[in-house]
Order: sequence, then structure tokens, then C-alpha cells
Amino acid sequence: MATRDANAAGPGRGVTVVGVDGAAESEVAIRWAAADAVSSGRRLHLVHACTGPPLVHPPAGLAMPVPAPSRPLPHAERLLAAAADLARQVGPDLIVSAEAVGGPPVPTLLAAAADAVLLVVGRRGAGTRGRTLGGSTGAELAARAGCPVVVVREQRRPAGPGAGRVVVGVDGSPASAAAIAFAVEQAAARGTGVTAVHAFQVPVDPMLGQRLPGSFDLGARHAAADRLLEEAVAAWRPGADLRVRAELGGATGALIRAGSGADLVVVGAAGHSTVGRLLLGSVSRAVLHHASGPVAVVHPAPGATAATLHHRAPIGRTPAAPIGWTHE
Repeated sequence: MATRDANAAGPGRGVTVVGVDGAAESEVAIRWAAADAVSSGRRLHLVHACTGPPLVHPPAGLAMPVPAPSRPLPHAERLLAAAADLARQVGPDLIVSAEAVGGPPVPTLLAAAADAVLLVVGRRGAGTRGRTLGGSTGAELAARAGCPVVVVREQRRPAGPGAGRVVVGVDGSPASAAAIAFAVEQAAARGTGVTAVHAFQVPVDPMLGQRLPGSFDLGARHAAADRLLEEAVAAWRPGADLRVRAELGGATGALIRAGSGADLVVVGAAGHSTVGRLLLGSVSRAVLHHASGPVAVVHPAPGATAATLHHRAPIGRTPAAPIGWTHE
């Protein structure tokens, strides 16, 4: 079941896929995805999951159900047409295709984005019920999709340290290296800078009333965090300012604070478990839930290491001269 522009190809490489369900958050996601597709030169593919029953009642005397009609329901066609119009308001020359698929949203969107560059969905605020693409759906897509997933929340973003920037969480893992690569590409497309954030914690002794042991060198620990950040981002030269921020405390709080007002907050997912299932770490899930703006979740490629991702140049960009560090 599909409706699409005559001159537009379906989903594939070089395309951003966005989930559409008619809610206000979905409209925000469409605008965000359209702007990202324009800035990156990609096509936009709109997908609506029709969650009604896929089969109709069989006529009397037939043992098997009869498949539902292959043509999209009229409301799905209207919804996708309105979504395409909304996307073209953002980019009049944007190539847009659209598709209505019978089935639940998660497997439908995962299938549509199997070869996509990016998958974008809207996120509900607390207390919203009965909608297709809720917050838990966004988290499940972020955990299972093979491409980066951006979850866009309908909320006015306050000004803050991340205003107008792309903020990325760094911990030295392959997942965070993949997140840095994605953040650099996003910043380059937007003409903005990257703030790389690393949170570190220190041991405390319950017998000392949660105070640091006397032998602990807090300055050395902070210096080690600075070194980790600089080593993680040293190979990335996005052609804009690059800042690093090491902060004592929990990773979730550090990313929320640094990402206040940011264009995008990028986090790495946990990668694969021993049984081959994609994981979404507690920090990624918490940032998805609490961040005030768009959040991207990025998985490392299978078999990737932090070193190989660390030294990969941004897609489609020629390495430039090193830039200076700005410590916040």
C-alpha cells in the first residue's frame, strides 16, 4: 500500500525515513526530518503504519480469512498527503515519497528504514495516551534500528550552554565513537559546532560520610577525563569549533545540562549483547526520556572498535587542518 511522488524513488540509501501518525509530535518530527534532509541532500520517505486489522471477515463457507484490500485507507492517504505538504513547506525542492503499511509501528518502521541513513520519529510528552508513536516506541526503535534514530520532542527548548550546537556524549567506547562521527556530520551539515561531554565519578567511602578517601587525587581524575575527551575527538575536524566538557557526576545529568537548547543531543547505544540483540543503555534511555530537544541514538557498526571509528573521516568530507580546543 503506497502513495508516492511520481519522480521519487522508495526508501533506500541516501534517504531519511520519518514515522507519520497525524499527531502534533509527528508534525514536529516531519519538519525536523525535512530540514535535515535538505541540509544533507537526502530524500525524505514518509511512513504511516496502519494498525487496523489486516484481514477482513471471511464470507460464509470459507475457512480462511480474506486479506484486506491492498489500497491504503482514505484517512491514511490524506494523512500522508498532508505530511508531504508539510515537508515541502520546509524544503520546496525536497524529493518526498510516502507509504502506508498495514502493521504495528515498530516492525513497520524498522523494515522501511532497513537501508536508510536516518530514522526520525516524534516523542510524546508525559501523560499522552492512545497514540501510535509514543516514547516507548521511540526507545524500542532506537534500540533495534540499524541506522541512527532521532526522537524529536514537541517542547520549547530553553537557551542554555548547548544552544545552537550539537552535543555528544563520550565515554571511550565504540558506541560513543560512532556517536561522535554522527555528531560531526550533523554539525557540518548545519554549519555549527560540536560539544563533546564526558561525565566521571569518583569513589567515596561510606565510613567517611560519603567523603573522598584522603589518598584520592581529584585533579588527576579530572585530567584523565580531559585526556579521554581529547583522544576521542582528536581525529574529527568538522570545520567548525569543537569544544570538550568534562564534568564530575552522572552521565545523564551532564548530557541534559550540556544539551540545554542544543540543536541535537547524540548518544551511543550499548551495541550488541552476547546473543546478538541490540541494546539501549540506561543513559541513552534516560536522555531520550528527559532531554528537552531532539535526541539521536547511534549504534556502532558490527565489529567496530573505538579506534577504527575514531580515525574514520566524516562521510563525504575532506579532512581539514586541526582546530584548537575550547574547554568549557
